Amino acid sequence: MEKYNITHHRGIAIVLLLLCHLNLSAQYANFQYNTELCDCTALFDSTKYTRQQLQNTFEYLYSRQAIYVNFYALDRDKEPKELLDLLKKEYKQKLDILEHYEFVNVPFWQEQRKEMIRHINNYYELSRVTIQARINPSVLFNYKLVDNDCKFYRNALVAGGSQLLKAWSILNERQKKKNGSPENLQLIYEERYNSPNRMKYAREEVMTYGWWNSANALLPDVSYEGIEKNFNKLLKNINCDCDEP
Repeated sequence: MEKYNITHHRGIAIVLLLLCHLNLSAQYANFQYNTELCDCTALFDSTKYTRQQLQNTFEYLYSRQAIYVNFYALDRDKEPKELLDLLKKEYKQKLDILEHYEFVNVPFWQEQRKEMIRHINNYYELSRVTIQARINPSVLFNYKLVDNDCKFYRNALVAGGSQLLKAWSILNERQKKKNGSPENLQLIYEERYNSPNRMKYAREEVMTYGWWNSANALLPDVSYEGIEKNFNKLLKNINCDCDEP
C-alpha cells in the first residue's frame, strides 16, 4: 500500500510538472493593432517578447514611423540656422527611438532596425550639407555619396555664374522629357530666366531638382520585403476587420 502511494504521488507530480512546463512555454496574450485599412486583434506569446517590444516593432519598424521625417531641407520659408536646428531635433528623436527602444529580438527585425539607422544617418548628412550649401555651396564637396549627376549639379552650384545657368538649362531639358506638359515647363523656365532674379531661380532649381533629387535617389533604402510575413510570424489567431481599399 505504501509503495502504491509513493508511485501514485510521483505520477501526480510528473503531470503537474508537465502542465507547468506547457503553461510557461507559451503564455498567450491579446494584442490589438491598426493598419491603414484594418483593425486587427491577435495573440502573442508573452514568454518570447513583451507587449511593449511588440508594440514598438509594429509602430516604428513595421509601420515605418522611425524613418518618416517631418522635415524638408529645402524649405525656403525658413533660414538655414532654423532649418539646421529643426533637423538636429528630428534626427535626435528618430535615432533615440531606433537605438534605445526595445524591439522584438529576432534577426529580421533587428536587421530592419540597423537599416533604418543607416538610412537616418545618411538622410541627416545629405540634409545638413544641403542646408549649409545655401550659405556656402562648397560644403557639398564634403558629401561623398554621389554619382556623375550629383557632381555635375554640385560643381555648377559651387561655380555659379554661366556654369550654373548652363546646368539649369540642361536640367530644364531633362525635366521636359519626363513632364506631361513640356511646353508649360518651357514657358516657366523662359519667364524665370529673363527675370531680374534669374540667378536666384537658377540656384533654387538646380539645388532642388538637380542636386537634391539626384543625391536623395542614391540613399540606401530600407527594404519592405518580408515585412508583412515576418510580423505575422510574431502572432497567432489574427483576425482583421478591414475597409474596402
